[in-house]
Amino acid sequence: MLAVIKLGNPMENNTMMKLRIATGVGLFLFMATAACGPVEMNRARTSDGGGVTLASLAGKFASKGSGSYTICFGANLSTVDCASSPHQEVPFNMTSVAHGTRDAAGDSCGVTALTLAPTDARVFGAYFTRLNFARTSVSTTTSFDPTTGSGSASVSQYHGGSCAGAAFDRTGAILTNTGTQSFLVSDSGNRIDAIVTSLSMVTSPFGVAGSMKETMPAIKFTSIREPD
Repeated sequence: MLAVIKLGNPMENNTMMKLRIATGVGLFLFMATAACGPVEMNRARTSDGGGVTLASLAGKFASKGSGSYTICFGANLSTVDCASSPHQEVPFNMTSVAHGTRDAAGDSCGVTALTLAPTDARVFGAYFTRLNFARTSVSTTTSFDPTTGSGSASVSQYHGGSCAGAAFDRTGAILTNTGTQSFLVSDSGNRIDAIVTSLSMVTSPFGVAGSMKETMPAIKFTSIREPD
């Protein structure tokens, strides 16, 4: 049930709110590091992506992305299930810069720096200020067609953990989000354009399942190969 509710004292709740938002939404833009691109995007790009193999996509990539989504909050600025709880819907805009590594099997791991801010600062600016934070994410390619350069991947985001190349060390990590994306390779494997196709928050100390609302595609991003 959508409700216009009092969000409480902005000064008292600001610190905890930042932690909940930052941890809960990192997946969206961190997917850029996972290196995928949308089949729905310009198919003409596959003309120079055909014949590229997953193994040839191994290496380091730098990514930039942007998008928007809505998070549902309760009166104490805790995230709540949008479907079953009284809540206030707050829309956010996001941008990201990420660096990740892919291996020959299509797995990847990396770190992204994200910035988000409420879409309407006049209404929500007192409670939700501009936030900058970093997250870690891992990706597994689930399908790939080398003749078109298109495919798909599953992505999981964790609070904590670290990357050793494309491998993920989950020591101390807590799963916060899962999702999927589709991708399209171009420029002989040096560029990968991506689009998020599904998103899901996992109930954890940092968020509540069902607390996100998005209009797909929520996020688009581009990954460019970096020198080894």
